[in-house]
Amino acid sequence: MKAYNETLLRNEYAQALAQRLKKEGKLNDTQNLEIQKLHADLPYNTNIFIKILLFLFGCLGFGMGGSLMAMFIVGFNESFWGFAIVSAFYGIGAIILLIFLIRDRKLYFSGIDNAVIYCVLGAFMPLVYQIYETLHLQEPWLAALLFLPFLLLTIYVFGEPIIALSAFLTVLFIIASLFMKHPLGKALLPFVLMICAGITYGLLHRFSQKKESFYWTTALEWTSIVAMVLFYAAGNYYVVREANAALNNLPAPAPEIAFAPLFWGLTFVVPVLYLYLGFRWRDRLVLLLGLLGVVASVMTYRFYHAVLPTEWGMVLGGLVAVVVAIFVIRQLKTPRFGFSNLPEENEKIGIETVILSQMTQNIQAADHGLKLGGGDFGGGGAGEKY
Repeated sequence: MKAYNETLLRNEYAQALAQRLKKEGKLNDTQNLEIQKLHADLPYNTNIFIKILLFLFGCLGFGMGGSLMAMFIVGFNESFWGFAIVSAFYGIGAIILLIFLIRDRKLYFSGIDNAVIYCVLGAFMPLVYQIYETLHLQEPWLAALLFLPFLLLTIYVFGEPIIALSAFLTVLFIIASLFMKHPLGKALLPFVLMICAGITYGLLHRFSQKKESFYWTTALEWTSIVAMVLFYAAGNYYVVREANAALNNLPAPAPEIAFAPLFWGLTFVVPVLYLYLGFRWRDRLVLLLGLLGVVASVMTYRFYHAVLPTEWGMVLGGLVAVVVAIFVIRQLKTPRFGFSNLPEENEKIGIETVILSQMTQNIQAADHGLKLGGGDFGGGGAGEKY
């Protein structure tokens, strides 16, 4: 069951898309007005400061209710099992109330709903801890495994991006804990993490192209970014070398690692791969990650093989960056290979799968022949066709 009204989310996207098309001159005022009327029912939205206040208010309200519940429990049952069970029931009640508020007030990541989601997960932690203690479990990854179903269920119901990141990192923690038990597993851990991150990104990217992914678009995007960052970090020479020293309690400076040439290669090859995929998919975010990866690779090399003093390196690096930026800006005044330096909002939600089937039923295309729909632009990561 999805907690949020997906129709409201599609309406919100429809209005934002119409405003962008109007700004680009692809819709006139009459068409824009018709679209705004057709998709007038929107979720509650406010500025970031109000969201912060609502978040704090949600945490405070949940905490006060929990305090009253705790006082009630102390009077009747002082066992931790009783506290854990009642805490879980309190969380269930809060979820039911939250779903009612979402539907009645048309909330969508407005601050108060995010706060209640996080607090409810915290309310289930005593129950997980009590099960962990009752079964006499010793490994921390088993506690993470017990809590993982709660995270996955929350992701499905709410599509909350921070919870999605938590679930992804929880899975990685479980896998890393299992491999850390054996010396060979420690040696293979960087490759295992790279494989996990790569598979995760591939699955998320593929799912994001489907219509069904719309509800979880933000969670998919955030998790995809973290997966790409982890894929690079797990193969970065500096990260692997320093992490190896920390995990094995080796004295500083960190000694050389096995397969050093391989990790040096990954340090520079992965950013190049990101740049290639960014151009191939025309994805600005992947391009940005590739550029940041290049900077991180250069800094990694300089950390172990200083060629110039820090001051000279920063000056020369800045000059090279400025020259490259000026060259690219001048070259992209005329669109090349689907890229341009003209400002454009990078939409990540499938146009034809979200609103255009409704928009084109009642609205004629603009005089210049705009035809909406029919592309392969998916959510969470653009494809090569538009």
